[in-house]
Amino acid sequence: MTFFSSDNQLFTPARRGKRLPHGVLATIILVVILIISFSLALIPAAVIYGDLDAADALLEGPYGLLVPFVLIVALLALWVRVYERRPFHTVGLTVKGAVGKYLLGFAVGVVMISAAVGLMAITGTVAVETDGPQLQGVAAFGSIALLLVCFMVQGAAEEIATRGWFMQVIGARHRPWLGVVVSSLFFALLHMATQPVAIVNLILFGLFLALYCLREGSIWGACGWHTAWNWTMGNLFGLNVSGHEPTGATLFNLKPIGTSLLSGGGYGPEGSLFGTLVFLAAIAVVVFVKRDAKATSGFVSQTASDITP
Repeated sequence: MTFFSSDNQLFTPARRGKRLPHGVLATIILVVILIISFSLALIPAAVIYGDLDAADALLEGPYGLLVPFVLIVALLALWVRVYERRPFHTVGLTVKGAVGKYLLGFAVGVVMISAAVGLMAITGTVAVETDGPQLQGVAAFGSIALLLVCFMVQGAAEEIATRGWFMQVIGARHRPWLGVVVSSLFFALLHMATQPVAIVNLILFGLFLALYCLREGSIWGACGWHTAWNWTMGNLFGLNVSGHEPTGATLFNLKPIGTSLLSGGGYGPEGSLFGTLVFLAAIAVVVFVKRDAKATSGFVSQTASDITP
């Protein structure tokens, strides 16, 4: 398939709208939506606690994974409906095969982060930590399950914003390859990494998911992948996610040791050369490995029929 064709089914729905914003305007709009969403989420928390520091700490927990990201999706939906005048599902939320694509993306995310952590374990750059402030082990199952729901919201919101709308608008209005590049760089900037390896990996993160979306023709797989990546890394392995300590409980409690080039240090596996290797391998698979369309559609149809009542 041709990833950067203007006829890719991820870009064509954007042209159903009456108005498609210029790339510069789209960038401004997305930044404004992000600022408004996190500000609105912070205000009620500050009122309740009467302390901005305490309110900011609340954003580090489940509240921060739900409220601001729900607001991001709501504001984007409003923009798409009112300004662009097109249905919100045209941002890549195709109905056909949605469940199967999401579950497949989730499985790929678990495999990829597990591969990176596995390489860290083989090289002795990660170890089990016997203590820690979080609830751990079997007793943490309930909290871990709740956090999965939170990461489903957070992961989907980030994909809707960056790959589903931002990349789509720029790709449809200008050039598909430009949408991929700009959205990948924007995503990396949002995560504010300072380590060179982490910066490279964040760009590869965005590039991989952009290509994944273009190959799939929707963002469902990316939503599942993003959820699995963050949740597995933080709440199953207990490692830092993009420089942030795990939110809430963890199944295992791992810690990086040795050189940060291999362990990722305080940034987590996304700052590791093993993360680089995993992303490069995944990009190669997405670009060069041919997919059996019949097998994939069968998986999608069967999964959807199994879950749909």
